[in-house]
Amino acid sequence: MESKLKLKNGETLKTINHRSKGPLAEMDIYTYEIINQAGEVVGTVTYTDHTAIKGFIRTQTVEQKDNAGKVIVDKTW
Repeated sequence: MESKLKLKNGETLKTINHRSKGPLAEMDIYTYEIINQAGEVVGTVTYTDHTAIKGFIRTQTVEQKDNAGKVIVDKTW
């Protein structure tokens, strides 16, 4: 997932939330903060991993936003 993001040198991800969704908890949603070298939060990342109940097809989505809420990355694979 991290290879899909546009992180600057020295920026790291910090997990702030994880939850499951769906009748069989088939969707995992992770929320991260992007932390710069000074320890400041400069953005957020939401990563979703969904496995379909029928067919077991897996879909992953990542969305990266800056502090202003502007979408930097929005990819699905």
